[in-house]
Amino acid sequence: MNQHLKVIYVSAEIYPFAKSGELADVASSLPKYLSSMGMDVSIFMPKYRKPEVESLSMERVMGELQVPLGSEKVKASIYKSELGKCDIYFIDNPKYFWRDYIYGTGRGEYLDNDERFIFFNRAVLEYLLKTKMAVDIIHCNSWPTALIPVFLKTHYAKKSQFKKVASVFTLHNIAYQGEFPPETLALTGLNWKYFNPKQLSFNGKFNFLKAGMIFSDVLNTVSSAYKKEIQTEKNSFGLEDIFKDRKDAFFSIRNGVDYEIWNPETDPYIAANYSSANLKAKKKNKRDLIKEFGLSISTKTPLIGIVSYLSSQKGFDILLESVPELMKMKVGLVVLGKGDEKYENLILNAQKKYPKKIAIKFEVNTALTHKITAGADIFLIPSLYEPCGLNQLYSFRYGTVPVVRATGGLGETVKPFSLKNQKGNGFVFKEYSSRALLKTLKKALNCYKDPELWQKIMESGLRENFSWKLAARKYAKLYQNALEMKRGG
Repeated sequence: MNQHLKVIYVSAEIYPFAKSGELADVASSLPKYLSSMGMDVSIFMPKYRKPEVESLSMERVMGELQVPLGSEKVKASIYKSELGKCDIYFIDNPKYFWRDYIYGTGRGEYLDNDERFIFFNRAVLEYLLKTKMAVDIIHCNSWPTALIPVFLKTHYAKKSQFKKVASVFTLHNIAYQGEFPPETLALTGLNWKYFNPKQLSFNGKFNFLKAGMIFSDVLNTVSSAYKKEIQTEKNSFGLEDIFKDRKDAFFSIRNGVDYEIWNPETDPYIAANYSSANLKAKKKNKRDLIKEFGLSISTKTPLIGIVSYLSSQKGFDILLESVPELMKMKVGLVVLGKGDEKYENLILNAQKKYPKKIAIKFEVNTALTHKITAGADIFLIPSLYEPCGLNQLYSFRYGTVPVVRATGGLGETVKPFSLKNQKGNGFVFKEYSSRALLKTLKKALNCYKDPELWQKIMESGLRENFSWKLAARKYAKLYQNALEMKRGG
């Protein structure tokens, strides 16, 4: 296996510079582990106007890159910095990226997302072309980067630099597809012949995700369970025929955890460091979390933590239905995240009704995420669907017991605890309902009353290993497959 591949990794979000979900964590960790295997990895993302980006030490490596956009050429500036052992390149254009959010606000997405990300996709390829950068693989992620595989096989098909370059397209969540009006095609400079049901059109719209799925050399998703789910008519969001057509080029690699970042022994964000051998300090983190969120509960009261985008996909409808019954139990609940305005308002109303037992912070905050992971007793993830899920993997590492719905990577990684054989690392429910959620939480809370039993469940999770090292090796193999398929293998 060739470990010395030159990989271009492209993502609309990368932690710590921009984050809306798990993609950002993956995009900051996977390249690091690939480079540790000897690969030459360069990362590309938009230059958002965020403090984490602005405070970086970076150099401008190209002042005026002319990027084709429709019948015009739009200027981009390219900046270069470092992320670990990887070079990271920022595509800059204030018109498109000088904004408070990545894709839109809680009220909806930006209306020019088609133009913004067509520009970004073309700018990446134009920069590679102008600088004659050596490339073997271009790894694209989700709909905002999905047109790179399309452009490689159309506008850039005759460029000698790209003749042997293979594209890999990772599906992180197929619910988000990047659907735009047919007129958007004009911005790509592509011929209208491509706007047909076999290629770019889908239900009469220009569908970016579908385009990436069809034109990439290989595609993959982030857990084997999610791969199976999305190939069914019920969960494919209408894309089942494409999965059938591409079954020989469709793979799954579960996301991993960067244990250099997620390590309670060295975590700089938590009140007290601790290890699996000595979990006593976890109580200090619980005390700190209760104080941080201003709850009026004792440290003996079981504390449930949620870090999530606030949406129906993440299970907030059944969670909110559960609140009245949940509040009759002796528990505390902390919620961290931003999301749909509807769910922000609903959970705020619940917090006003139960101010001593429910606390919320509407933000994406790294330090608080770590504090919740370390300080909560239970980490709740009641998702309607979840491609992989990383929070349950983080919670294992911190001795926090996950309660999840059996979907995608959640059902794949959380093993239901059985009182009979005393095995399992968490609690799982299958039916998507507030009734099933409450029943499973009650089961967990009953186990919590027995400290020895609870310790056993915690220790089961602590023994899990979901390091990126294994996943990175699988990606190395996937890249090799992509190169072989590019060459007709």
